[in-house]
Amino acid sequence: MSLFGASFQIGRSALAAYQAAISIVGQNVANVGNPDYTRQTGRLAAEAGGAPLGGTTMGGGVRLATLERHANEALERRLRMAMAQRAGAEETYNALTQIEALYNELSDEDLSSDLNELFSTFATLQTAPGDTSTRSLILAAAERISRTMLRQRETLLQQAVDLNDTTETAALRANALTQEIGSLNEQIVTEEAGGQVVSGALRDRRAALVRELSEVMDVLVREQDNGSLNIYIGSEPLVEFNRSRGLTVQRELSGGYERASVRFADNNGSVVIRDGRLAGLLEARDTHVAGQIERLDELARGLIYEVNRVHSGGRGLVGYTQTSGSYAVQDARAALNSSAANLTFPVENGTFIVNVQDCDSGRTITRQIEVDLDGLGTGDTTLTSLAAALNDVPGLTASVTTDSRLQLATDSGQELWFSEDTSGALAALGVANFFEGTNAATITVKSAVRDDPRLIAASLTGERGDGNNAGLLASIAETQSALLENQSIQDFHASTVNMLAVTTSGALSQHEAADAVYSGLFAQREAISGVSLDEEAINLAKFEKAYQGATRYLSVVDSLTNELMALV
Repeated sequence: MSLFGASFQIGRSALAAYQAAISIVGQNVANVGNPDYTRQTGRLAAEAGGAPLGGTTMGGGVRLATLERHANEALERRLRMAMAQRAGAEETYNALTQIEALYNELSDEDLSSDLNELFSTFATLQTAPGDTSTRSLILAAAERISRTMLRQRETLLQQAVDLNDTTETAALRANALTQEIGSLNEQIVTEEAGGQVVSGALRDRRAALVRELSEVMDVLVREQDNGSLNIYIGSEPLVEFNRSRGLTVQRELSGGYERASVRFADNNGSVVIRDGRLAGLLEARDTHVAGQIERLDELARGLIYEVNRVHSGGRGLVGYTQTSGSYAVQDARAALNSSAANLTFPVENGTFIVNVQDCDSGRTITRQIEVDLDGLGTGDTTLTSLAAALNDVPGLTASVTTDSRLQLATDSGQELWFSEDTSGALAALGVANFFEGTNAATITVKSAVRDDPRLIAASLTGERGDGNNAGLLASIAETQSALLENQSIQDFHASTVNMLAVTTSGALSQHEAADAVYSGLFAQREAISGVSLDEEAINLAKFEKAYQGATRYLSVVDSLTNELMALV
């Protein structure tokens, strides 16, 4: 009778094992559309034991020994790295395409067109210096340049703000992911503590969160003996068992605008991020957007200085009866080229000529003013000493304002203008200038010139029909400037646009390459971890036949048992 008991046990174990195997196939098929699911396989093992028969011990049937998840950790690690590279490259490329769209260089409404219009109208004024309509066109072109530069700079700043917001959103999402991964670590360790259970659903959920975290930042994952995952960013631990250090975002002003930085929540330490979406966002903001703001400010600064330097050395249809410098010094008693004076634009050793003319008689008093900045002795020119030298010119009153700017006024019935400035002092102080401001945010036409276009300095001599200074203003477009990396204004702007195009093209290539690597690795993962309906159909048929065979086996054993009982 013990023989029949063992036979029933063999059949029972077969029914239980193959029913479990069929359930595993069903679980795989049910999750065929789940991208985070990892295929599972039940491993069958023979049971030992059974009653001896003719000196031979029979087996005790079959059992489901283990549940195997088809996951390749080395491949998962490479896939996470590829996801980080792809996400970072995508963010960088998206930011660069937005900057390219801002410049709009393929239209007639771009900055290049505005600059061309300004210099071409200066050239037109050279041939007809008395034409008031041309002067109006010059002002209109200059105003368009200032509006375009301001719009572009504000848009770049807004892009930086948007990148800050996206950085904060990504960091907070990463923080939530680390918290949930820590919680899943604890659940998995608890569930698998006996060593008999593999928490497939929990492990799949955790693996999906780790992959999502890898898109945000480049993390290093290490599985522990108890089944938990420790996660590191750089050399710093981020998640250890069920504890996450947490991530937070700190904002601070830098470079004229607010920047968001990612930090550890527990000690406010800096997080070193080398790849992933956060790295792409930070690179886009701190390298590309910030770089474009710097280039735009540099272009505006060069344009202001070069135009003002030529403009201040000429005369319009009328001279000035009073004028004030646009730029203040920090210390009126410091040498003009010193850091204590802190002028935005350069001044050098040289001279300039001031002309004071009686409007009725036409009599002109001309004086050469020395700008001593050779650094020898203690007599270097300061704003105070320059004002004193100008004040000695007959018919001219010069002083320093309370906010340390140069102020000039002529006696009644007289007017003044300047010429032959080799020092650049007039442009640096903003005297008789065309533009005001220091960068793309502040560049504008000086209010006195805007209110009276006759002050546009087209002439070098003041004689009627003399448009030579307008010609010099037109030639600025092709003149190299020390403030613009020894390039002309047009060439500097063209190089900015060209470098942006090359950088954007490189970012696109990098994104496409990263995407190709990711796609290849993802396909490999699907081949290992994904569900194949054909394979599952074969397994289902096999396990179904085995189940039916076990059922028939039990039926035969039951029939034999009944016959034996009838004999007894």
